[in-house]
Formats: sequence, structure tokens, C-alpha cells
Amino acid sequence: MLLCVACLYAQVAMQSEFDAIRQHEEQRNQELIRAGFNFGYGFGFGKIRKEKFNRLTFIIPGEAREQQLHFWVETTAGGVCFRLLDPDGNIVVNWSGHKGETSVTQRLHSGKHVLEVDTTGADEGMALFSAKGQIVVAADLDPKFFQEFPASPANGYHWPYLLFVPPQIKVPCLLVVPNNTGFPTLDLDLLRASASNEIRNESKLATRLGCALLVPMFPRPPTRDGNLYLHALNRDSLMTTVEEWKRVDLQLLQMIQGAQAHLEGKGFTVDRRVLLSGFSASGDFVNRFAILHPDRVLALAGGGIAWPVAPIAEVGGDSLRFPIGLADVEAFTGEPASLDALRLVKWFLYRGSDDHNDPVDYRDCYAEADAELIRRRFGSTPAVRWPEAERLYAEAHLPARLVLYPGVGHGPTPAIREDIVQFFEKCLHDVYGAPISSGNNVAK
Repeated sequence: MLLCVACLYAQVAMQSEFDAIRQHEEQRNQELIRAGFNFGYGFGFGKIRKEKFNRLTFIIPGEAREQQLHFWVETTAGGVCFRLLDPDGNIVVNWSGHKGETSVTQRLHSGKHVLEVDTTGADEGMALFSAKGQIVVAADLDPKFFQEFPASPANGYHWPYLLFVPPQIKVPCLLVVPNNTGFPTLDLDLLRASASNEIRNESKLATRLGCALLVPMFPRPPTRDGNLYLHALNRDSLMTTVEEWKRVDLQLLQMIQGAQAHLEGKGFTVDRRVLLSGFSASGDFVNRFAILHPDRVLALAGGGIAWPVAPIAEVGGDSLRFPIGLADVEAFTGEPASLDALRLVKWFLYRGSDDHNDPVDYRDCYAEADAELIRRRFGSTPAVRWPEAERLYAEAHLPARLVLYPGVGHGPTPAIREDIVQFFEKCLHDVYGAPISSGNNVAK
């Protein structure tokens, strides 16, 4: 009896030790995000993952500059070895540790790199690889669940999209997550790699919700004086006349229609309204898309937004043109913005209090005059502006939840991801009630 009690205490202590390591990894990841690291890949091994040898493949674009790489590990016992191989198979980084971290700064060759993480010498723990610079992870997708649909100009879209159909479909609603490379590119291979990684990550959300998932492969075209920020659905993206680039919001609507027709052809019922989720530039995209097309959106979760589109047309004599506000939405939709229509959409907008990324400072996001108006009327920083945005959404009586998460940088934490799941689950329950099972329970 005493032996059993001792084993139980040992098991509890071990579990607590691993939980502490997991918390350390999440904390370190947030610190690196606040330090400007735009990519992070963390995973647990031992209790969470039984595989002892892990590989991560990523692509460095040809125009990439110097990269800053960071390796972090903590285990209950034993060490972990990180090896980074360049496109020719040469070892660029070789580092081992039990509890610690190291940084490497250098220019990586363009092309495909492989990170090998060997945990055979460790018991259990967490490892984290972070990068600051241009990097795109290439995900291997199971064709049983993931399918690429080619561009179809005849049907209104000039770029491919990916569709994920989970093993079980519970609700007749499509989830849409816009793609975001983080840098300008027209390279379809890079766009495909970025979208593949996005849909692989977000397939966890789609699986929990029980709905299909669509991710487009829109480009971020380089231009002579910068880039055309299609990934953020900025004002210039709505004004361009280049056939392949113009009105990606309308192109996305046609992709959605194509995906819905595909699912209906397999026997599924699909609502014309969708769920939208996105972070950073993609967070701007979903917020702006819902403003332009509220009749096609059931609910959205947009994160890392510096200024949500204000649900008003003017303030203090200043006209708020889109995407600051609603003043000239009619120029893009053919009719004035309708608050009644916007009130039928469920809104969850969020950012971290320590997220210092402010697109208002960048001209590929806002014109200088628009940026000056935002700062003058609503505040000089995102954290100062956030209560103003919350007040405006409340005064417009929109069913919106605006959250400023304390101590969080530019990236959704596991707790935020859980809040997103619960937000969507409540929205789906309110609209559809119990999960639909007749004819919609198993993906074909």
C-alpha cells in the first residue's frame, strides 16, 4: 500500500514537472515574439509525442536577408540535439542541450532547409525553434483530407485554394482562414507552402468545430515602391485594376462558392454564411471582409489588429473612409454600409497588450493621411486605441467581444486559441443547436 502511494506521489510530481516545462516554453515563446521573432515551432515529447526524431522542412525565399535563429529546450532528464541542414545537406547549426538556449545570426541560402530534432537521449520535455526573418514552413498534407483546387479565372478567381474536410462534419458551415506569408511574393511554390502550413495548423480548429476549412493562396505582389498588401485587404488592394490581383474579397467569395458546391456534391448541407479566422494581416482581412460582406459571414475571430474598422462613418467632422470606418463602403459594395446587417455577425477581435506591431506606421497598410487621422482621433498606439474601438462597437450595438490580453505579444497563445474555439462553438450552437448528424456526420 505504501509503495502504491509513493508511486502516485511520484506520478503527480512528474506531471507537475512537465506542466512547468510546458509553461516555461509558452512564456519563452511569448518573450521571443515580443522581441520580434515572427516564426515559432514548439513541440512536446515524451508524454505528448512518442516520436523520438522530428523533422521540420522550411523554405528561405531567394530575396531573404539575414536570419536570426533561436533554439530552446528543457527536459526532465537527458539532452536534445538540434541540427539544421541547408539545401545541399550541409550542417549549418548543430547544438545540444538539456535546459538552455542559443541564438545564431547568419544569412541562410535560398531554398529548402531541414531542421532535425533528436530527442532519443531525453526523457520528456519541450523544444522550441524560433526565427526572425523570411521563412515559410512546407507542410506535408494527407490527400485523404486535404485537396488543392486550381485557379479558375472563368469562375472568378485567379489563384488556387486548399480545402480540408475533417473525418467528421458536424455543422453545415465552412471555416475560412486567409493566407499570410509575412513578406511580398508572387512565387506560387512559396504561396503553396505557406497556405499548406496554415491549413495544417488550422485543421485542428476545424476538426474540433466539425466543419470544412478553406485557405486561399493569394499573393502579396511586390511593387516598385513597396508591395500590394492583398493579405490584409487594405484600401489599395480594393483599388487595383490588375486582373489577377483585383478584389481578392470577391475572388474569395467565388472560392467559397466553389468549395460549397464541392461539399454539396458529396452530400453535405452547407450554409452560405461562413466562419472567418485570421491573425495579424489575416486578422485585418477577416475584419474588413465582414464589413464589406456581412450577409456572407456568420462569425469571425480576428487577432493582432491595430485598428478594427470603426462601425461609424464620421467622427467630429472627420469622414472615416474604409478601412478606418464606413464612410465610403458604398464605393466597394454598391450600397451604404448597413448596421442592421453588421449586427447579424458575431465579432471576436483581440490583441495582446504587449503586441507592439502597429500597421498604422506602415504605408503598405495605411496611407499617411489615414494613419494621421487614426492617431489623432483614436490614439497613438494600438493599446490606447483599443478601448476606443471597444466603445464604438458597443455604441453601434454590434454583438462584439473586443479583448486586450495582458502580457501577450504578437501571437495567439494556447489560452487565446481555446477562447477562439469556445467563441465559435457558442456561435454554432446558437445558430444550429445540437450538432447535425443525419447525412452530415462522416466526410466522404
